[in-house]
This record gives sequence, structure tokens and C-alpha cells, in this order.
Amino acid sequence: MALATYSDLKTSIANWLNRSDLTTEISEDFIVLTEADLNSKLRVRKMITSTSITIDSETESLPTDFLQVRDFFITSGGTKYALKYITPAQMDQIRGSSTTGMPSAYTILGDSFRFAPIPDSAYTGTLNYYAKFAALSDTNTSNYILTSHPAIYLYGSLYHAANFLGGVEPRLIQQWQQMYATALERLERNDREDQFSGSPLQIRTDVTVEAPFSDHTKVTNNNT
Repeated sequence: MALATYSDLKTSIANWLNRSDLTTEISEDFIVLTEADLNSKLRVRKMITSTSITIDSETESLPTDFLQVRDFFITSGGTKYALKYITPAQMDQIRGSSTTGMPSAYTILGDSFRFAPIPDSAYTGTLNYYAKFAALSDTNTSNYILTSHPAIYLYGSLYHAANFLGGVEPRLIQQWQQMYATALERLERNDREDQFSGSPLQIRTDVTVEAPFSDHTKVTNNNT
């Protein structure tokens, strides 16, 4: 059957398992575990989104769907200044000597960004980041993965179902696991090919790095 919607997926998983008594487990366990895998393992361009953040205090909350930073910069006076990532330990080491000003570095503590120097006014930050795929539900019936790579959802859910059920032939578990891994690898390979297809390799010098906390990394674009 077609795997166009969340309902289609649940029905297909039940059919493959030849079970009609796993409605709750399919929706609340097998599919959810597969989505956790996707967010943990994948970093593809369809996951990249952008948001504007007003930076006017030492800490700002992460977006609720945040997974990983791709790039982060402040725009001031029409110029973009890249924010440099440092570890929490490095942040603690330099905080004692830092002053207020336009932030030039950040770290991540729990569910918050922490900046240094502490902003002396409100700055406009642009965060490009990898976001979680929107989870399937009765109200969100599809997403990019289900539409373009339904085998990932199907075989991932079957693999997690087999581990839950027990008694499934080891050969079948191995087969579903391999098909799941192959589907993930195919998505990653397609993503790489899409990014570089038809683009000649170029040597670029886009970033000028200057001393942190007194000056800033200026982001320039040689193609503009």
C-alpha cells in the first residue's frame, strides 16, 4: 500500500508484522523511536532552518526544535560578524576578564545559549541550525521523510518492533535492520550529491578571523 500519511504508515507496519493488537505500540513506541533515530543520526540540508534571535542578555533560550548549530552571526551596521563557539569550560575561564560589548563567542548550557562579552545593548543574531523533523501525528500526517523516504520510517519501525516483540527470526531482524540502514545511507548520499551536483570546486576565503572579545570575526561573501 502507499505510504502517504501517518495512518498509511501505521497500517503498513501492522500488516508487515501481521498483528492487529499493537496500535498503541506502533504509534507511541516504534514510530517515535524511529524519529528519535532520525534526529540523532541525520544532518541533511532539509533539516536546516533559520531564525532571528534578539541577543540582549548573557543567555538566550535555544529554539524548541534545536539540534545543532550550522552557523551563527550578528548583523550590526549592515555587516555580519560570525559568533565563535567555545566550550563551557573556556567560557568560564574568560568570563572573569571579559567586558560588556557586542558578543563574539557563544557556548551552549542546557537549553540556553550563553554569550561573551555580555551584550551592552540589543543585537540581532541570525541562527542557521539543524532542526528536528516534525513528528508524525494525527494532526501532522506527513513530513519530508515520509514523503520522500518512506522506507526509513517503515523499516525503522519494523526493526524496533522486532526488538519489542521477541521471538522474531534473527534473520528477519537483521534484514529489517540492514534495510533501515540502507535507506538512511541512501538519503545521506542523495543529500551530498544534491549539494555538490554541477558545482565546480572553488578555493574560497570567506572568513577573516580577528581577536575575540575585542574585535570580531567578519563574515564576507565573495560571490556578492
